[in-house]
Amino acid sequence: MDTLFLQKFTEQEQVEFNKQKAEAQAEVEAKYKDEITTRVTAFEADIEAAKNNKHRKAELVKALRDYHREMDAKIKREAQALLKERFTYCIFLYEAEKVGITATGEDDENELYPNESVPPGIQGNCLELYREFRKHPEDFLLEEAA
Repeated sequence: MDTLFLQKFTEQEQVEFNKQKAEAQAEVEAKYKDEITTRVTAFEADIEAAKNNKHRKAELVKALRDYHREMDAKIKREAQALLKERFTYCIFLYEAEKVGITATGEDDENELYPNESVPPGIQGNCLELYREFRKHPEDFLLEEAA
């Protein structure tokens, strides 16, 4: 049995996330602004020059549309990567072996919260660890991530 718990950002986390997302988007857009302007200007000039050739003009309009789509996707990917690099937050993960019920539906030991059926050898249950995590998430970081 797998269990997933989700937690929304606090208002402060949401504000910071939105701010950093906008900054990353603006930074990547600025990086490609001159290149995009140059390419779009060239496409527009070619489209104008091909105004008497409907087939050629249609090809160029499609190529311009494809270029915009390609650059939008590229900017989005790079902005997301930049945001991921800059916006760090801790996520509580707990892998429980005993959750109070077996695969056949029988009662079993439970390490998720304080109860009479906590498995032997468990140092603190999931709920206690989660509460400690909420108070001091930095204490739970792995050495590589710290």
